[in-house]
Amino acid sequence: MLVFILALQGPAASKNWSRVSQLCERTLRSICAQTDPDFRAILVCNTRPETDFVHSHLTIIEREFPIPAATSSARMNDKWTKLKVGLAAARHLAPAHVMFVDADDCVHRRLAEHVTRHPDSIGWSMDVGYLRDEGSRWIYRREDFSRFCGSSAIVRLSPEDFPASELEPSENYFILANGHGAIRQHMIEQGRPLQALPFVGAVYMTNTGENDSGIRMRGWQGKRQMLEKILAARLLTGRRRSELGLYDLP
Repeated sequence: MLVFILALQGPAASKNWSRVSQLCERTLRSICAQTDPDFRAILVCNTRPETDFVHSHLTIIEREFPIPAATSSARMNDKWTKLKVGLAAARHLAPAHVMFVDADDCVHRRLAEHVTRHPDSIGWSMDVGYLRDEGSRWIYRREDFSRFCGSSAIVRLSPEDFPASELEPSENYFILANGHGAIRQHMIEQGRPLQALPFVGAVYMTNTGENDSGIRMRGWQGKRQMLEKILAARLLTGRRRSELGLYDLP
């Protein structure tokens, strides 16, 4: 089984809670459109997003978390605290594989199917992925996707890799102690390298108005950057939208 775990920022930490809710709903719909039913999704939040979307494989954990300070590091700490709560909740599901997903990204509908076909795999790194500026007709292929996107790895976990509760130190659990930029190298050092996912598994949404990362495709300047952007550009076709559960927001 593949379990997707998401952390959602609260209204007090959001610039526009309605927009955050729309982004999160799209992510949840993307996840729950999996072609294989052997998956679960766990969303951890202060406040449930403003959405009527429900799914039998979706669990929403709502509880009080301290409001983070208005800094990137504080917001990241809030995110990882919630991911640990989700990981502890996933323990009773005894999943083989786990994927952390940012609550505004979209994922490929065949991820659970791929895990089902390769149940003994250590996991996969999404070295290649797409970036999309919100509202654009274009997406951009990036060969270093796992370096900057949090929705970029599927990892096989053993029972001891799940905390019994969120009170346990994160450093005791490698998937919590190594962020998305370090998990690939950590697995190599452990002699259990992640495989490259053989298809583009996720799209990183940029320029949403709520991103902490400064990465975006708009505003590139200089001949070299413009050439790289042109070569990376892919039209956001109906097929790609369907595969990734990616639709335009109001």
